[in-house]
Amino acid sequence: MNNPESNKTYTPKQALVPTPQLYDELVGDCMENLAKVTIAGMVPTDSNSVFLDIGCGTGAGTAEIVAHVGDTHSLIIKGVDIDKQALEVYRQKVAEYNWPAEAIKGDAHDLPLTDSTFSHAIGTAFLFVLPNDGVPAVKEIYRVLKPGGVAAFNSWAYVPNMQPIQIAANLTRPEGTPLPRGGMDKWENPDLLRRVLEEGGFDEDKITLTKVEVQATTTTIDRYASMLWSFIGGTSAAGWLDSDEFKWDEAIKIIKQELSKSDGYKELEGGKLQLKFIANIAIAIK
Repeated sequence: MNNPESNKTYTPKQALVPTPQLYDELVGDCMENLAKVTIAGMVPTDSNSVFLDIGCGTGAGTAEIVAHVGDTHSLIIKGVDIDKQALEVYRQKVAEYNWPAEAIKGDAHDLPLTDSTFSHAIGTAFLFVLPNDGVPAVKEIYRVLKPGGVAAFNSWAYVPNMQPIQIAANLTRPEGTPLPRGGMDKWENPDLLRRVLEEGGFDEDKITLTKVEVQATTTTIDRYASMLWSFIGGTSAAGWLDSDEFKWDEAIKIIKQELSKSDGYKELEGGKLQLKFIANIAIAIK
């Protein structure tokens, strides 16, 4: 989920445990809204579609697939993720909402799936958390798509929460300490997303790119800043530092201040936050 680069086990006492439930609380409705605008760009789907929800997590993509298709009597969805805890939540939602879906534990670089099986595939907030820019995963998705099958991917052109985290890290840690999620800004350029899909096997003339605004509603600023720092603050190659425990409150204060300056930041009635994201959406046909 939070993909730490370090194997260090130390964690500040204030840090919240990065569970799938915490992740869902942190992102609010962002993943559902991202999946919705991503699926909307695909060619028309119907109840006979066979969907791969790759990196399915706790089910945001699957929920939007079901909502988009509507009539699900013949719809088939395979949700694949490497995270056992996330799949447990996914299975609970399958049972609760009666999704026509199956949860499969698998590595995106070596999918336990047959060639030319799926009519559609979606990877939501997926490629940019993988090694090698996700190219090996795209090759696997291309392999399991039917000829003429459609795949949808996305990356962030703008996020309001990464800069506040990195500023907090810079101001509360020794100079030269690696930044959490360093290098994420390269994905702002949609050309990278196009290149990754081409290297994964898709033809250049069968890839369509668009840019879409995504609104996200989450919890209060205090809770959000605490979750954000807990989830991402210790993910660099340096991991959590001993000093992070003593500078925890300072880091949270900085995140709150910087986040409030972000484009589209809005506090709603009741204290919840509305944040603006911008996504690069890529639709590719095999």
